[in-house]
Formats: sequence, C-alpha cells, structure tokens
Amino acid sequence: MEKAPAVPRVEIGRTGLVTSQLSLGTWGIGKAAEAATIGDDETIVSVLEAAFDAGINYLDSADMYENEGRLGRLLTQVRNRPDDLVIATKYGHGKPFTADGVRASVEQSLSLLSLESIPLMMLHDPRNDEDMDQVFGAGGALEGLRRLQEEGLVRSIGVATGTMRPLDRAVDSGEFDVIQFPRLYTLINRAAKTSGLLERAREKGMGTQLAAPFTGNILATGVRGVEKPLYAYWPAQPEVIEAVGRMQDRTDALGVTIAQAAVAYVVSEPLIDVAVIGVRSPQELEQNVAALNTGLTREQLESIADAGAVDERLLGGPDFVWPFPLDRVPEELKEVVKG
Repeated sequence: MEKAPAVPRVEIGRTGLVTSQLSLGTWGIGKAAEAATIGDDETIVSVLEAAFDAGINYLDSADMYENEGRLGRLLTQVRNRPDDLVIATKYGHGKPFTADGVRASVEQSLSLLSLESIPLMMLHDPRNDEDMDQVFGAGGALEGLRRLQEEGLVRSIGVATGTMRPLDRAVDSGEFDVIQFPRLYTLINRAAKTSGLLERAREKGMGTQLAAPFTGNILATGVRGVEKPLYAYWPAQPEVIEAVGRMQDRTDALGVTIAQAAVAYVVSEPLIDVAVIGVRSPQELEQNVAALNTGLTREQLESIADAGAVDERLLGGPDFVWPFPLDRVPEELKEVVKG
C-alpha cells in the first residue's frame, strides 16, 4: 500500500486548487534576509526534495524575491517533482499596481518557471488606500489580472500583504479568490481573526493563507540563548522578547518547542487553509512537518498564545503597517523605514 503523505491536502477556498496544507516559501532561495537564506544550489535541491517527499506540492514565490530563474532551473534537477506541483507568485512590493506592471511580471514568471499558466497570482504588499485605489482603478492591476485570466495565463488571483486595510478592501470587494497575510495570525498576533477578517473571507469562499508563522523569526528560534531575537527580521521589542519567553515556559510544560507550537497553532485554525513556511535545511523541514502531529489540543495551543499576550502596538498595530512602532525605530534605521 502506498504511504500517505505526511502533509495533508486542502482545497484553497473557491479556487479549485488542491494543495498541501503547508506551502514551502521560496524567499530564502533569492534576495532574502540573511537569517532566511537557504544557501547553495545543492542545499536548495535537498530542501525541495525533502518537501516533496513529505507531500508538499505547493511553492510560494514572488518577483521581488529575485529567485524564479534559479527556482525554475533547480526544479529540473530534483528527483521527485510532483506531477500536481502548484507554484504561486506575486507582483508589486513597491512597484506600481498597474495592468502593464502585472502583465510584465506574469510573462517573466511564466518564462523563468517554464509554466503555461500561473495557478495563483497575487498582488504583493499594497500598503494603503492609495495602493488599492490604483489596483481597482482604470489601467490598474485588477484590470490587468482579469485580462490575463481571460487569456488563460493566470488562473486564480489574490492579495498578499501584512497590512490590514488592503486586506479588508480585497475581501470586501469580492474580486479576489485568496488573501495571504504574513504575521497576522500567529501565536503572538491574532489580528486577522480578532478583526473578523478571516470570517468575512470564509463567508465569501476565499482562500486564506498565513505566511511567516514564525514571524520572521522569533517564534522559530525562541529567545533563550539568542543574542538578538528578530521580529519581521528586525530586532524584536523588549516586551515581545519577554512575551515569547513566557510562551516558552508554557511550551516546556507541554513538551513541545516554540517552533512546533507556532506551526500547530496556524494549521489547527479552521479559518486558515494553508501555512507558508520558510526553512533553511531538510532538518528544519522535517521539524515543521512533525509539528502537524504534536498531539496538543486547540485549548492548549491557545494557552501558549495567551501566555505571550502583548500590546498589539508593539507589533505594528492596530493598522500593522510596520513591524513595530515608528517611535521605536533606531535613529540609524529611520531613513530605511521612511524609504
């Protein structure tokens, strides 16, 4: 009898796409923060093969990762590429949300990834109403995506951002099939649910994807023995470090790691279809897959989150435009933030 994959399959909202419940994020293959970078081609191939062996058939990419040429090349070298592989990608992240821009990005991705059609194309990091006005306006990205769908070059469409207002507008519009929301539903930040966003998306049949369950990356490393814990790959605020320490006290009592709890918390939430994870080695991939079977109840997982309750303002709330309050940005980094 054929062995069942370790990672179960789910249907992503109304898209008709059936994928693994875990998606392998590919930021680390390209232009990534040092703490997220995977490494050389051999290591990347070993990570891809470990993911495919575990039953993962879903890769998450973006043009701003600057990785799709490398990813497309390395996918030809893996021994076990699944026949039903799904690759999602994104366009935006500081670029104009125009029809021309999204078309150029789609054509580039199709070429670099050797695809005939992109299963899921998302608009990447619209930050405010101005961005979304451009998306919805004449000559905007939504208009371009519709044309690409008509031509068969794109199947489903979505919005991927860590900022609440664009997500609200994407859901309310009814125009998109999927939302992806990095860091907005984790052990330390439950804004996507407490705001009602996830429930409204589900009522409209939209797919829901949480990216960055480790929050980049304090919920992967924990805080013990870590010189500079990172939230969103920036130095975490002292209160956040203390909160994660309290979570680790609770995970110790329950016999799991903070990283296992972080993944289990997301995948056990009925309002979320997929968790997008980033790993740097086959061993990290194996640990993430094992987190699907911690044996913890939902009540126990919530108790971990409750142990680390923290003021949302320290995580960039309530609008979640930045990982933490601007008045706490170190002087030497203020120009980077403004840019």
